[in-house]
Amino acid sequence: MKICQINPGCGLEIPPKGWGAVEKIIWEFTTNLRKQGHQVDIKWASEVNQGDYDVVMVHVANLALQLAEQGIPYIFQCHDHHAYHYGKDSFVFKQNLEAIEKSELSLVPAKYLVDYFGSNKAVYFSHGVDTKFFVPNLQEKPHKLLMVANNGLEGKSGYDRKGFTQGIQSAKGVGLPITIAGPENNKKFIEENPWVKSHNINWVFNPNQEELLKLYQEHTIFLHPSELEAGHPNLTLLEAMACGLPVVGCMEGDLEGMVRVEKSTKAVYDGIKKVLDNYKEYSHNALHTATNLSWANRSKELFYLVNKSTTMKDILIKEYSTTPKRIITPKPPQVEAIIDFTNGVKCELKGNTPHKYKVEFTNPLTGDTPWASDIYVNMWTSCNIKYFVPWNIKITNTDTGEEVLNYNFNCENKKVYIQLDSKSIGDTIAWFPYVEEFRKKHNCEVYCSTFHNDWFKSEYPEINFVAPGSYIEDVYAQYNIGWYLKSEEFSFKTISYFSNNNNSNTFYFDGDKTPNFSPLSYPLQQTASDILGLEYKEIKPLISNPQNSPIKEKYVTLSVQSTAQSKYWNHPTGWQEVVNFLNDQGYKVVLVDKYKTFGITNFMNSAPKGVLDYTNRSLKETMELINSAEFHLGISSGLSWIAWALNTPVVMVSSFSKPFCEFQSGITRIYNDTPTSGYFNIYPLDASDWNWYPFKKIKSMEDWYEIENITPEQVINGIKQLL
Repeated sequence: MKICQINPGCGLEIPPKGWGAVEKIIWEFTTNLRKQGHQVDIKWASEVNQGDYDVVMVHVANLALQLAEQGIPYIFQCHDHHAYHYGKDSFVFKQNLEAIEKSELSLVPAKYLVDYFGSNKAVYFSHGVDTKFFVPNLQEKPHKLLMVANNGLEGKSGYDRKGFTQGIQSAKGVGLPITIAGPENNKKFIEENPWVKSHNINWVFNPNQEELLKLYQEHTIFLHPSELEAGHPNLTLLEAMACGLPVVGCMEGDLEGMVRVEKSTKAVYDGIKKVLDNYKEYSHNALHTATNLSWANRSKELFYLVNKSTTMKDILIKEYSTTPKRIITPKPPQVEAIIDFTNGVKCELKGNTPHKYKVEFTNPLTGDTPWASDIYVNMWTSCNIKYFVPWNIKITNTDTGEEVLNYNFNCENKKVYIQLDSKSIGDTIAWFPYVEEFRKKHNCEVYCSTFHNDWFKSEYPEINFVAPGSYIEDVYAQYNIGWYLKSEEFSFKTISYFSNNNNSNTFYFDGDKTPNFSPLSYPLQQTASDILGLEYKEIKPLISNPQNSPIKEKYVTLSVQSTAQSKYWNHPTGWQEVVNFLNDQGYKVVLVDKYKTFGITNFMNSAPKGVLDYTNRSLKETMELINSAEFHLGISSGLSWIAWALNTPVVMVSSFSKPFCEFQSGITRIYNDTPTSGYFNIYPLDASDWNWYPFKKIKSMEDWYEIENITPEQVINGIKQLL
C-alpha cells in the first residue's frame, strides 16, 4: 500500500530531536508501516496530487481542509485539546469538526472527544509506544517520582494544567524525591509560581529521546494528574509504562498498571501509597499495557482499518457502523460560573448553552474595570492583577442582555492563603504583621507560609502556619508578598529602573503583583499593606520571647557585615573608633554577625578589635543576645529589624537606604541626605554584583572610603543620646 503522512509544518523535524508529540506519532506510524512492507512518504500537503497514494494521513485540521479543497481523500487524526477547551462555538472546534466531517475516517485518541465531536466519522484510536526503545531497567533502585510534561494552557505558562502542584506536594507528603522534565517553556511556569523554588525539585529541560529514556529508567513511579489532554492515554504515560513505571494520574478510563485519581494533592498522595503497597503487580501490569499498545500493534490496527483488499470507503462504512456510540441524553441549557481568587481572579463558565457571555472584573473601590472578556461556556478568563482587590464579577448574556451573575468578593469565614516569598529576615519581620491585620479586617481563616514560622506561631494562635509551597485545599483566595523584578518588560503595567550610571541593565517591577509601581519609594512595610489592600501604618510584629542572654555584664550588640559592599558603613576606621568609645564608657561590645570577616577578593571586611566574638551562632542564640542588649548597633540589615521587633533600641548607620525605608520607632538613624545617599530607594540593587553602586564603577576599597559620608563623630553623638 502507498501511504503518505502529511508534514504538520510546526517547525520541528521528523523525527523530533526533543519535544514534538505530533511529529513523534507521524514518525512511529511511518517506520512501523514501512516494516510491514508498505511504502510510506512524508510530504507537504501541497506536494500531494489526486491518485498519488492509497491512503493520505493528516494530523492538523487546516491541512486536512486544504486536502479537501484539492479533492484528495484523507484520514484525519485529531490531536487538538483546544477544540474542547474553547467550546463548540469556537473557531478551533468548528475547524476540527469540519476536518472530521470531510474525512474518510477520523482517528481520535480520546473517547470524550469522540462523544464531544458527535460525528459518525470519528472513532477512538489510542496512541502507542515504541516498546523496543522504551525498555525497563530491571535493577532494583530506591523509589523516585517522575513527571514529564509541557505545562500551561491558552498561552498562560503559569497555569498548572499538568498538575505540577499536586505532584510536588504529594512527593513532599510521601517523602520521595521528584523530577519534572519537559521543554524550556516550563521555566516560565517556575517564574510564574515562585513557591516551587522552595522545594527540592530536580528540573530537567529539553531532554532528547536518550535522556528521556534514562529518566524513565532511573525513576519508579510516573505522575500524570493532568486536567486536559487530547490523548487518553498520552505519549509520556505510555513511555513510562513501557519502562515498567506504574502511573498515578487522571484518565478518562482505566488502564492496567495505573491508579486513576482526581486532580488533587490528597488523591495523588493516596494513589502513590497504593502503588507502593503493591509495586511489583502495578509495574508488571504497566508493562503489559505498553506491550498491547506498542506502535507495531497500533500500526497493524491502522492497516486493518484501511485494508487494501477492498475500497477504503467500504471499510470505513463498516467501521462507522460497528463503532459503539455512547448515548447522551440532552440536558436543558444551563450555565454555571466558577469564581477563583487564588493568585488573581478567574471566572470559568461551565454548561451547555450556545450563548456568549461578557465577564467583567470591576474594582468597586475605584470603579475601574481593568479586564472584561466575551467567552462561551467551557471557557475561562482571568485578570492579570494578583494583589488584593475586593472584586465585583458581573456576567451578562450578550445575546439576551440578561445579567447571569453579580458577585462580590467576600472571604469572611473562608480560607485565605498568604505567602511571604522572601527568605530575608528583614522582609519577614517587616511584612508579617499585615497578615494578622488582613485576618482581623476580613474575619477569615488565614493560612500563612514564611521561612521563619517559628518566630510567630506562639504569638499568633489564630493563624495557621504552613511550610512555604504548601498546598491548601479549598482556598478561597491567595496572595503572595514580595518584590517582583524582571530583567525584561513583561507587563503593560511596569516601571523601569536602571541598575547603573550607563543604564546597561534595566529592571522592571511587575505592576500586576503590587498596586504600587514603585515600591522602592515607600517604606518596606508598605509593600505588604499595599498588596493586601490595607491602610499603611507602621506595625511591630510579636515574636517569641528568647531566653536570657548568657552575658551578665552591661553590653551592646554589634553587626557590621552584609551581602553587598554598598550596605556597609564604608568608613576605614569608623567601627573601631565607635567600639573604642563604647569600651571607654564601660560597655562590652558583642559581635553577633554570622562571619567575623566577610566579602570578596580585595573587598574583605573585618570586624573591629575589642569586641566579644559571638559570631557564627544560631539565629536563636543571636536573638537571645540582642534581646538583652542595652541597644543594637548596626547597618540596614535583618538583625536591626530583629532588634526592633524585640524592643531593643537600634542605632542604624547607613548611607545605603533612605530613612523612610526602615522602621521609624525605636531607632536612632545616622544618615546624611546627599544626592548620592539612599540610592537603594532609587535604583534596584543588583545582588549579583558585590560592588554595585549606581553612580560609578568601583575598582577598590578606597573608592568606597571616598564615597562614604557618615563620620565616626556622628555615630558617637547618636549613641550619646541613648546613654
